[in-house]
Amino acid sequence: MHQKIKKACFYGFWLMKFSFLMIIYLIVSFPLRFNKKYNNLWLIGERPNEARDNGYWLYKWILENKPDTNVRFVLSKKSTDYSKMPHKELIIEPGTAKHYIYYILSSYSISTHMHGVCPGKSFVIPFLPFVRHKKTIFLQHGITKDAVKFRSGLDAIIASADSERKLIIKTNPKYNNKVYTIGFCRYDQLSDSSNNAPQKIILIMPTFRKWLRDIGRLKNANEVFKNTRYYKAWNSFLSNEELRNMLNKNNMKLIFFPHNEMQELAQNFTTNDHNIKIGKPGEYDVQTLLRESSILVTDYSSVLFDFVYMHKPVVYYQFDQEDFFSKHYPSSGTPYPFGDILFDEQTLIKEIHNTIKRDCLMKTGYKAEIDKFFKYHDKKNCERNYELIVKLGQKAK
Repeated sequence: MHQKIKKACFYGFWLMKFSFLMIIYLIVSFPLRFNKKYNNLWLIGERPNEARDNGYWLYKWILENKPDTNVRFVLSKKSTDYSKMPHKELIIEPGTAKHYIYYILSSYSISTHMHGVCPGKSFVIPFLPFVRHKKTIFLQHGITKDAVKFRSGLDAIIASADSERKLIIKTNPKYNNKVYTIGFCRYDQLSDSSNNAPQKIILIMPTFRKWLRDIGRLKNANEVFKNTRYYKAWNSFLSNEELRNMLNKNNMKLIFFPHNEMQELAQNFTTNDHNIKIGKPGEYDVQTLLRESSILVTDYSSVLFDFVYMHKPVVYYQFDQEDFFSKHYPSSGTPYPFGDILFDEQTLIKEIHNTIKRDCLMKTGYKAEIDKFFKYHDKKNCERNYELIVKLGQKAK
């Protein structure tokens, strides 16, 4: 109860602060509506401290191919991605006056997250009638595999497979004509085989659990987390002697890289084995890791689609399947594709060993299934995304 009250107070204060600032900047921005500087403004973003997903690759493509586009990118200067950003004069610091004003005056709100480019996330909804009319494009940050409800007010949702499009529409019938199967922008980098020569790396990328996220707020967070099934299962796997011997014998590295939402608790995972690394945010670029790794082990993460897009083997370790589909996302009923679903540690170790013996190649038949699943397998995803956004803007005029 104490945690719920504390959480309610936090969000209540945040809402009041955001509302006050929004009213101030709505007033300030009113005369700026007539300034050509803000005409047809594209505002792109991901998480406030990240530029490595579909938003970043679309932004980079626009600067290189359509430099006359009035585009800005929302990113913190403290981000480890900031140094690589081209044209830093076009970067907007999240939460600043500039961020509020540019959002209010933008014609396009483009993000990998449903409220990612907005300074107030879902709190902005009551203020939408007062900001400049804009097209809101949801680039997504992963292929939708299970039934997920999307918020209202999106003008376009980007998909990479026709089956994904059908699932999104089935779960969100209001978007019947607003889901476009044109491919993720970041896939342009995955289509270049010269960039994707794998190294001897086994990548472990479990997704987060909604029911575990609030543990980090507890005073005894580490103690509570270490008693969870999630921690016990992955810690046991990382400590498995057979796994360690296998890595050593095959001269392979293993990188354990939990979902961003679990990173605060991931400090509890430790290892003294030089072949096993516990990854931290900022230390690795996810797309680079996917390109360089030879085998992916995940549970339910949509990152699997990026990996199989490159025709590389994936293994599923779903030791808490019943909990996940009751407490996290409801299952779509569609099996996880292109790999084996395993439920116990020893079977997982055996499957990894068998995959190594196959020279880290996919099992026969999966490649044809993958090529059928993805509508496009080329380097024109950014181009298609750009053309769609332009078309949406033209329809609005």
